[in-house]
Amino acid sequence: MTIRNLLAILYVAMFLNLNCALADDIFYGSAEYNVDSAREKVVDGIAYRINKDSFKDRYYDLENQSNLQNIINGNLELKDRTLAFFSDSTYGILYKDDPYCVYYYDANGFLINVDKKDGLNYPYNFYKYSPTGELINMGVRISKGETYIYSPDEKLIAHWVGANAYNEQNKLIMKRRYVE
Repeated sequence: MTIRNLLAILYVAMFLNLNCALADDIFYGSAEYNVDSAREKVVDGIAYRINKDSFKDRYYDLENQSNLQNIINGNLELKDRTLAFFSDSTYGILYKDDPYCVYYYDANGFLINVDKKDGLNYPYNFYKYSPTGELINMGVRISKGETYIYSPDEKLIAHWVGANAYNEQNKLIMKRRYVE
């Protein structure tokens, strides 16, 4: 075998490997988002107001003391719900029988916000409403650890990456504890 033939075979092998790699990227790659593309995705489904009666049974967390104790003990994944604790002393609850909503409470157990999701698979949009049904903010959940959040007038509020939230200047603005 000549060197020319060997180089030709190596070239063909490299070309085939490159094509296979490109095909993998096409079929198996995932969408990547930045501040602008996430904003474009979330504005597609805006409802500036919803009926507050849709979550009236959740105005107060009847399990407030139990939830706070579980958070203190690091028990964030429970049989019927998942908890998240934030550095501003608020906490969130995702009930397993209501996976399209996340309820946020103050430390005393009073509802402060409700997130409504448009899907359960990443990426999906969510819209945060006050207890009166007014849009507070909206976002795109890219993955379990990454979220973009915008104001109703489409300005970036926070970009969550793991346990940290950053503002548009990439400064840390909040931390959280949650189940990975």
